[in-house]
Amino acid sequence: MLLVLLGTAVCAAHNVSGTITCDGQGVAGVAVSDGYEVVVTDANGYYAMSSSKLNGYIFYTLPGGYEPLVADGFNPQFWAPLESSDITVDETHDFTLRRVDNDRHTVIIGADTHLARRNSDRAYFKKGLIASLNSEVERANGTPIYSILLGDLTWDVFWTQNNYNLRDFMDDMKHFNYPMMLWPVIGNHDHDPSVPAGENTDTEASGPWRDIVCPTYYSFNLGKVHYVVLDDIYYLNIAYDGETYSEGVAGSRNYKGTITTEQIQWLRKDLALVDNSTPVVVCLHIPAWSINSNFSFSPRLDNTYTLCSILSKYEQVHIVSGHNHGNYTACPTGSPHIVEHNIAATCGSLWQSAILTGHHICHDGSPAGYMRWNIADDNLQWCFKPIHEGEAQMRLYDMNTVKEYYRTNTTMRGILHDYPSRVNYGDIDDNVVMVNVYSYAPDWKVSICEGENVLPCERVCTEDPFHTLAYDAACYSMYGYYSTYYISSMSTHMFKAQATTDTLPIVVRVVDSFGNIYLQSISRPHSYSLNMEKREETLIPGDVNTDGEVNIADVNIVISLLFGMHLPYPIILTDCNADGEVNIADVNKIIDKILN
Repeated sequence: MLLVLLGTAVCAAHNVSGTITCDGQGVAGVAVSDGYEVVVTDANGYYAMSSSKLNGYIFYTLPGGYEPLVADGFNPQFWAPLESSDITVDETHDFTLRRVDNDRHTVIIGADTHLARRNSDRAYFKKGLIASLNSEVERANGTPIYSILLGDLTWDVFWTQNNYNLRDFMDDMKHFNYPMMLWPVIGNHDHDPSVPAGENTDTEASGPWRDIVCPTYYSFNLGKVHYVVLDDIYYLNIAYDGETYSEGVAGSRNYKGTITTEQIQWLRKDLALVDNSTPVVVCLHIPAWSINSNFSFSPRLDNTYTLCSILSKYEQVHIVSGHNHGNYTACPTGSPHIVEHNIAATCGSLWQSAILTGHHICHDGSPAGYMRWNIADDNLQWCFKPIHEGEAQMRLYDMNTVKEYYRTNTTMRGILHDYPSRVNYGDIDDNVVMVNVYSYAPDWKVSICEGENVLPCERVCTEDPFHTLAYDAACYSMYGYYSTYYISSMSTHMFKAQATTDTLPIVVRVVDSFGNIYLQSISRPHSYSLNMEKREETLIPGDVNTDGEVNIADVNIVISLLFGMHLPYPIILTDCNADGEVNIADVNKIIDKILN
């Protein structure tokens, strides 16, 4: 009834109309919008609306089971610029779909590419993210695969300075053969910095995005999942007295995090057509929620609570965001069906650690990377994927060697002297071990084992030592200072345990939200150096004797333990299903792995 009413009401008076077809036949029930009005196509695929033409475009919400036409191999043609801003001018815009079974699909979600034609960033991007996405296409093996980039595709201050803007970004994606459909999100650095502060700054500064890339807010369906893209940057660009700005920059490029009233009104109309049982993924640049050192959450946007209230009726809501160049998962109290995934930057520390040491690391110690989402109907599963570190989910530290470096290294002593607010690991207790679990979520389980014994461990908010090597120490050693813009920050996914010796090996087991088990081990003493990751060993769940295979020998070890024999294998290796005890289920788990 709602679809019929919406579709009928707009036919009385309209200035924008058209058809949406597939194989020459009209597609019914497709939502079409100008960012204000939302109408749906009739049985013949026809739509019509009376548009204010304020946004200057028309777009449709891709229905599940279809794909849009694609330009340049990556650019979905789900929208069209309007021909005139005059509301008395009638215009027609037709769209063509192609049918595809995407109930099962993969979505790669990344953020913050910050391309600016500086410091070989485009070469790093091509060798890093583009190469990794090509591997993802191979991994998908014919399953439909798409991507979302959560803003800051470019770096506004370099639009004029380095002559690299949004048009250059789109040209590069074509030149680099970006290998999958890209649904982009606008970031604060994707606004035109030459627009001075005024009443219409936000609208005018986002004009290049609307002209070159796509609408600033829109929605689409892939299979049985509804995706919503929102613009949560209200651009101000205030110029302050006494400040000087570079060519092409009219102000401080400042902004506030909020979702405009127009978007909120559109969102309500968009979601009115979405069933409450449909999984909803909301794509933002600035996170909706912030995390503090006590691992609790507070609203980041001016109207975070309004957004969550609108989304509260849905059984499964995921917010994905960027901006922070780090990882965290927010599960806010009062919104039990909403989870936010703040995703590390694909550019790491704005490419700086890559330039200095060849290591692409974010300031929270996460590798430069993205999230891989595998969707089957309404079942969504995800994992963090480093661009340069395989499938690694963690990094281990023998803090004895870190402590020695902080105490004796000349560069580090200089840093601690000049930047006294830094965490000083020279004061840490002996025999501490730490692990950075890159995309930890509150329902994950982390176990740290020394030799055969599981150690008590706690989650701590502290600096990641590897970023100190990859950027801070390297930059300070070269220049005698470093930019606090890229400095190591407090990471909220670090875990700490007190070992009893300085020699026994350490094994860490991480169990994610879906029961996947990740194992990592180090021998001790373990080096603290830029190649320390190469000395970490990734273990296979079920490979109890760590010989690199899951075989009958592992079964025999678990059976021997069940009969009371004492064997020198850590409990977290023999507990192959991570249920907290060694029993016949672990034997079955290994046998299943062998048979498969």
